[in-house]
Amino acid sequence: MKWVEDSKKMVDAGETGVHDMWSDDWRKGFFPEGKVFCYFGPAWLVNFSMAADTEGSIGYEGGWGAAEGPQGFFWGGTWIAAAAGTDNAATIKDIMLTMTTDADVMKEIVVDDDDFVNNQIVMEEMAEDTSYSSKILGGQNPLEMYCAGVYSLDLSNLSPYDAGCNEEFQKAMKNYFEDNATLEEALDLFYKGITEKYPELTY
Repeated sequence: MKWVEDSKKMVDAGETGVHDMWSDDWRKGFFPEGKVFCYFGPAWLVNFSMAADTEGSIGYEGGWGAAEGPQGFFWGGTWIAAAAGTDNAATIKDIMLTMTTDADVMKEIVVDDDDFVNNQIVMEEMAEDTSYSSKILGGQNPLEMYCAGVYSLDLSNLSPYDAGCNEEFQKAMKNYFEDNATLEEALDLFYKGITEKYPELTY
């Protein structure tokens, strides 16, 4: 509930917006006229979601910087899958192993895409590589911070319901932040939304 308390204080003080993530209003801050100080997000938000390939955006000009957040977290990633019954199992195996275990290929992904790969040794090496920098982040190498965030993750309570719970919780709490519901009413909205999404859950 700390996130709710902190977010409510920030909204009431006019220090944060309440725009829906991915909406046009939320994206305005990717450009100078949007006048947004910062975004919280995973590593892929920087390179894939902040209009960094669009001329005139803050990212295109290398105007962002990264700072370690108050808490480590992760959000998704890139998945690679093969069709069941494929005639090319050996080739697919080779591609999968190359993309996920070949250190040189993984370093190339980091350099070419400003991405964070799922290989601790590679990421620690790249964090210390003085030749690597992020154009979007004005030449900063943020990988040491990203690694620190990973080290602090606690996955002991990970469940298949997490993504849906997060979505429903944020949606419900937005009503509280905008004074359309009390905290108790917002919590009831969350419980209702989550049990409709996952009928097998009870509270």
